[in-house]
Amino acid sequence: MYSVAHQFRYAIRQLANSPGFAIVSVLTLALGIGANIAVFSVTNAVLLNPSGIPHAANLVALRAHYDNPPDLGNISLSAPDFADAAEGKDIFSGAAIMNGSSFNFSRENANPELMQGARVSSGYFDVFEVRPALGRVFTPEEDQPGAGLVVVLSYQAWQKRFAADPNIVGRSIILDQRSYRVIGVMGPEFNWPNQAELWVPIALPPARYHDQNYRYNEYLFGVARLRPGVTLQQANAYLKMKAQENIVSEGTNSYGRISGWGMFSMPLTEFIGGKLRKPLLMLLTAVGMVLLIACANIAGLQIARASARQRDLAVRIALGASRGTLIRQALVESIVLTVAGLVLGFFVALASAPLLLKGLPPSLGEHLHLSFAGPVLFFVVIVAAVCSLLCGVVPAWHRTQPGWYSALHESGRSGTAGRGGQRARSVLVIAQVALSLLLLAGAGLLFSSLKALETVETGFQVSGVASAYFSLPKTVYAKDEQQAAFMTSLEERLRAIPGVQSAALIDAIPFSNNGGSASFFIQGQTRSANAPPPHGNIHLISPGFFATLRIPFLQGRDFTDEDRKSTEQVAIVDEVLAHQYWPGQDPIGQHISINDLNKGPWITIVGLVQHSRENSLEADTNEGTYFLPIAQVSNDTAGLLVRSSRPAEGLTADLASAVRAGDSSVPIYDVKTMERRVNESLVGRKFVVMLLGTFAALALLLAALGLYGIISYSVRLRTRELGMRMALGAQRGTVLKLVLMHGLRLAAIGIVVGVVFAAFLGRIFTSLLFRVSVLHVVPWLCAAALLISVVLVASFLPARRAASIEPMKALRTE
Repeated sequence: MYSVAHQFRYAIRQLANSPGFAIVSVLTLALGIGANIAVFSVTNAVLLNPSGIPHAANLVALRAHYDNPPDLGNISLSAPDFADAAEGKDIFSGAAIMNGSSFNFSRENANPELMQGARVSSGYFDVFEVRPALGRVFTPEEDQPGAGLVVVLSYQAWQKRFAADPNIVGRSIILDQRSYRVIGVMGPEFNWPNQAELWVPIALPPARYHDQNYRYNEYLFGVARLRPGVTLQQANAYLKMKAQENIVSEGTNSYGRISGWGMFSMPLTEFIGGKLRKPLLMLLTAVGMVLLIACANIAGLQIARASARQRDLAVRIALGASRGTLIRQALVESIVLTVAGLVLGFFVALASAPLLLKGLPPSLGEHLHLSFAGPVLFFVVIVAAVCSLLCGVVPAWHRTQPGWYSALHESGRSGTAGRGGQRARSVLVIAQVALSLLLLAGAGLLFSSLKALETVETGFQVSGVASAYFSLPKTVYAKDEQQAAFMTSLEERLRAIPGVQSAALIDAIPFSNNGGSASFFIQGQTRSANAPPPHGNIHLISPGFFATLRIPFLQGRDFTDEDRKSTEQVAIVDEVLAHQYWPGQDPIGQHISINDLNKGPWITIVGLVQHSRENSLEADTNEGTYFLPIAQVSNDTAGLLVRSSRPAEGLTADLASAVRAGDSSVPIYDVKTMERRVNESLVGRKFVVMLLGTFAALALLLAALGLYGIISYSVRLRTRELGMRMALGAQRGTVLKLVLMHGLRLAAIGIVVGVVFAAFLGRIFTSLLFRVSVLHVVPWLCAAALLISVVLVASFLPARRAASIEPMKALRTE
């Protein structure tokens, strides 16, 4: 014990004697470790352990899928689907369903506000294993049609909207113009789904869970908790068996068999992470590479220090110091540096993690709660151990080499140990250059991909358009005629706003991630027994939608105010849907049905428009869209679109007034310009490009420092040799070139090694690119050129110092 304590004291004294080295090493490690902790904490909160959900690894999302069409490979459940899954008592310890919803919250002397929430089954909170901070949760009796109206608030809503009133339980609040009794407030961390401010019972009729007419009406999110010892494979085997039982019961030519319908489960953490999984894992890999570069830098500096102290180490060896002692001493110094870097790195992580959250998509980043306990602490311990080894193993190995024994005999003039250290440092610098090349080229490829994505056409004109959502309370607008009357009058008020050129309503605003799709049938077309029915995106719109977004008409007519519930049902299709299902034909006058074949009612196609993108510039399913008049299909939630000669950002108050003029209890929400919606679809990709670019710049800086260190120490160790060359007639330019070429050789080897590694990593990286090949030469050439430039700059100062050596003084140097 005394020996270990003595070695730590000795290590601290040695580092205190080299304050420059110690400060640079600690700061370098702090940046590398802090960045790793910050990125891992976000990754942990998104992918591994969502905050507020205990034992998330045992939770699964229950999903349905269709083989035809393939873009429905992961969708929500129907009520009968959930009932089948919940029967697996040996597989699941509990299961629940949820349907996201919004509520108009009203109170005296205040404008109405929208509260995002969810309708959930009574076992919902038990499945998540969460308990309320105040009050209680729903009972099975309250999850029935006609039961009393009760609500559980989120902790955030309780604080924000009710001033953390400790007596809130038992009070009534007005939602959708109905009185709900507050029975509980959840804890501060749980708010699944992310935007939920409240939860109410879903209260489906019990018969709905077993009514096969609702089998393919998928609108519910299902979640279940696996029993201890049950695997995901076992759960999926059970769900597949239940799906097959239903398909068999439907008959030979059933819709489920033809469409390849089925059920499956997936880890809830994977479902939550979604499209962020690959980018976050890539960033975690990138920041890990930065830490490797930092460790290689410190290892190189450690070797350089050892080379400068070779006489001192040789004396210790001569006095009986064993190899084990020297190895332990090198590792102890590494541990001291790592611990200091770790402490400072925690502060770096605390400062940078909130900045990372701001870079995430707002729907996710605003509701994440970062924790630096549990898995993050375990990660920190692993990182500290790895850093200690990486920073200490190579210097420890270097100190055990035989060259140190000759240093004492040759009065410190031997280059044996120095040349050995030089080779080790050269390998470390080559590794740094290779890793830097990967990061720089990767950032360049993603930047090129982002620029390619920004040139993609949406299919409509985004500038000058304001948009917002509103929801009509079903208790007041229960009839289709009431909903249609409100929307018709709202359109008139929107068009009357000063500066408005056109206005329209739509069930799901483009680029708001709310669109839906549905199968349909074509009159007169026959399908083979195993062919799936036609399928497309579906939208409910008002007249003027295409004019407001300036989507060109190719043929036919727009909807008019005459297209109402009592008139002939009509539809408009886009060019992709027309080419897919009426190739070489005129779609105008064709008839489709969204109900079963030969049962109608038939809908006449009256218009053909240009294709436009739904929710992403990047992912277009190549699936067409058909549009129906919003006045002919009941819908209590809609988006409004207004094109104005005035700035779109300044129309919020006018839009709210137009809606409240029809019903003072109805608020608007999600108010954004269309330009902002399109730009927000790129937030995730911009976030990755920005971070990867930052990490690449940090890696480049560390590589430059590492190269500067090795060249400087190389010049110092070769002082006598360089002095001899100049004494024998070598010109100063020759010496300058000699040192610069040494740095360029290391850079060239590192670049080659980096390209070789890229060949192995190309397939992984390809999935993150858009219209850019991983072999796109420009980013690689730019990265290589930048590295070479940095190498020349880092090598120039040592090279100039070498060229200014006085030959006679160098030859006299001990």
